[in-house]
Amino acid sequence: MFNSVKYSVPVKVFCLCALTFMYSMAAQAETLSAPPSSNHAATNVEQPKPLPINNLDWVKKEYMTPEQQVSVAKYCCGAYLEPVRDYPGKEQHPDDASLHVSALSTEAQGDSTALLEGDVNISQGYRQVRSDSAIVDQKNRQIKLDGNVRFREPNMLVIGDHALLDLDSEEVQLENATYVLHEASVRGSAKTLRRQSDGIIIIEDSSFSGCAPSDTTWQLQTSEIKLDQVSGFATVKNARLDVGNVPVFYFPYAKFPISERRSSGLLFPIIASDQENGLDISQPLYLNLAPNYDATLTPRYIQHRGAGIEVNYRYLRHWATTEFTASFIENDKGGNQEYEPKALTGLHPNQGEDRYMMHLQHKGNFSPSWSSMLNVNQVSDKNYFSDIGQIATEENSPTHLSREGSIDYQTDYLQFSIEAQDFQSITAGLDDPFRVASKISLNGHYRYANAVTIDIKNQQAEFKHDDLNQVTGGRTTLDYSLGLDKRWGWGYLKPKIGLRHLDYQLNSPNLATQVSDTLDNRSVTVPFASVDSSIVFEKQSALFSGFRQTLEPRLFYVRSKFRAQQSLPDFDTKEITPSYAQLFNDRRFVGGDRISDDHRLSLGLSTSFIHKKTGQEKFRASLAQAIYLDDRKVSLLDNAQNNSELVRDKSDLALKLKYRINDQWRMDNEIVYNNNDKYWESGFVSLYYNDPKDRLFNLSYRYSRLDSTTSSSPIPEPQIEQVDLSFYLPLGNDFNWVGRWHHDFTNNRELELFTGFEYNNCCWRAGLVIRRWLDRQDDLMPERKIELKNGVFLQVQFKGLAGTGGRLATILKRGIYGYEPVEKF
Repeated sequence: MFNSVKYSVPVKVFCLCALTFMYSMAAQAETLSAPPSSNHAATNVEQPKPLPINNLDWVKKEYMTPEQQVSVAKYCCGAYLEPVRDYPGKEQHPDDASLHVSALSTEAQGDSTALLEGDVNISQGYRQVRSDSAIVDQKNRQIKLDGNVRFREPNMLVIGDHALLDLDSEEVQLENATYVLHEASVRGSAKTLRRQSDGIIIIEDSSFSGCAPSDTTWQLQTSEIKLDQVSGFATVKNARLDVGNVPVFYFPYAKFPISERRSSGLLFPIIASDQENGLDISQPLYLNLAPNYDATLTPRYIQHRGAGIEVNYRYLRHWATTEFTASFIENDKGGNQEYEPKALTGLHPNQGEDRYMMHLQHKGNFSPSWSSMLNVNQVSDKNYFSDIGQIATEENSPTHLSREGSIDYQTDYLQFSIEAQDFQSITAGLDDPFRVASKISLNGHYRYANAVTIDIKNQQAEFKHDDLNQVTGGRTTLDYSLGLDKRWGWGYLKPKIGLRHLDYQLNSPNLATQVSDTLDNRSVTVPFASVDSSIVFEKQSALFSGFRQTLEPRLFYVRSKFRAQQSLPDFDTKEITPSYAQLFNDRRFVGGDRISDDHRLSLGLSTSFIHKKTGQEKFRASLAQAIYLDDRKVSLLDNAQNNSELVRDKSDLALKLKYRINDQWRMDNEIVYNNNDKYWESGFVSLYYNDPKDRLFNLSYRYSRLDSTTSSSPIPEPQIEQVDLSFYLPLGNDFNWVGRWHHDFTNNRELELFTGFEYNNCCWRAGLVIRRWLDRQDDLMPERKIELKNGVFLQVQFKGLAGTGGRLATILKRGIYGYEPVEKF
């Protein structure tokens, strides 16, 4: 405990020297009522006001300095803060420090014993003990302390009625003790607390809680707690979790962190319920296998489906991160469905089958220039996500699962990559897309001092498909351009000329009828030229005082020759959806199977209002339209000549608005108007609210009327009309009200509807959400009958002990724009 080598002198001389040469009692005494501060040298700084010592250094937030308030969790009303140490050697390790003793009076009791009374203060380095009285027994090498015993080390305070210090073993034992660990924000009481010579603290017949001193919302009642501040872990035996003095759980053994370190142990269970699956309980078990890898095993029971397990493994190296997740449910019961069973088998869909999901993700940087990526996903069947979902996340099902990998080499000017990609279709009625057996890319971007730019793009890709009647083979794409990128404070000028080349090496049993009888149509070369320019005019705003107004006309011209391409296959290409940005793009297609023909002049005009002092943009409006100087002929459809969109003289009219109404409100808007047929083709308007009190409100409306008969996409895009309203509203008393309404007017159905509450304070956190949502938000096949699901999601976290998984937080973060959990569950 205390280094005995420093005071191996007769106790009378020891006490006399201590009283004569040490600081006075007032100077040496630990100022328990003095407020803690992170700035020890400051004397005139406003200091916090702690409560009495019985509250274990608990300081209310309103009494803290501004610097201390920043470090306190948002929903906490206070924190455990150590008071300033102001005695000699306060920063030294006890083994390297001298012993200091002070008291109001001393009395010798024999040759080897002395009685110290009145604010006894014994310190050695950062270790300190205080009491009302003490008996120093030099013969037995012990110090007995009585009355208001206070033992301190960094980030720890223990108080009790009596204490016994062993001078040789450096052990200390306190009776009827109360303790606090400041950094971990946990406190408790014990019949006996013993600090061993190795620094391990053993607490017997004790309690443990992460709440404030006056809060008894939850606590652990244990037969023994072992605290290791060096490793940062607490180990408990025979622990009972009491919530509001009601026993709710028993732990025969548990280990959890008392710092930011990770520790193996049980996490709190995840509990949910919905009408199809019934009660859904998952119990995560975290395994801290090594500093750079860990695992979580999660047994799961779904009432109407059966038992299963999920495994999550994470591996971290200095050059790579890898995560593997797999889940499995044996002999699915089929769920509590209203669907009729299959006539032949009498079973519901997927009933009696083994269901599984697998996910592997890897990212690596094994040198400054080389990197690697792997993303592999697989499910047992198309209905896996809609039936079972995932424990880690609560997502709506995607239409396809990607399986891809790549190796990249990149410098300031050059990028080289080798990649492959495959997909698993998990949406009924959709075919599997082509898989990329290999794709080799070599790209370069060079910018010279005179603003000349050179862009080089080379790619060779090999496409495969399981359907033997599909055209497969290789595709070579080349894209070379020479440009000038001149920028000034008043505008820019970016002319560019280039050449694009497309070549196929095809394999098909029906090549002659599906592709072409000639070799010429399998190779296309198209020259192109473009100019993008803009000028910025600026003046003092007459509409808004203190603002500058800009006027920014923009001119974009592109000329790309026509080459017949209808006979070429389509492996991965679709036409870009009309938008403001598309009017200033020199391409009409995403993917490499078409080179667009364009003779187009796009005209744009933008205006903005900018605050002169802050530089913040308050309002911006942009309007643009393209004039087609020639008809367009290249299309993904076979009947391109009948596509009225390709023979228009003018494009759709595109309008964008951004308006920051004030510091809380802002609005975004984009509209595409078909002035040829006089209708609104697509658009969205969004209104956002966010204030310093963390109140959130979002309202958006989305509309699309794309004509599926003239769309170039091989998959018809439906008309869409949706409204999405979400909010996050603090109600006071640590309660927050959350909700979302996402409605599809086109099909008269709810996409998602939920409401619930969050509760958050220093001691515990809980969330409860009642949710109704689509089995799958399938906009590709809106006529399909899709069942709605109802569910209840509950999560609880006892702070300082353990947390739950992230399902509820994911629902809220995905559903409420701007929502960020204050703390992770």
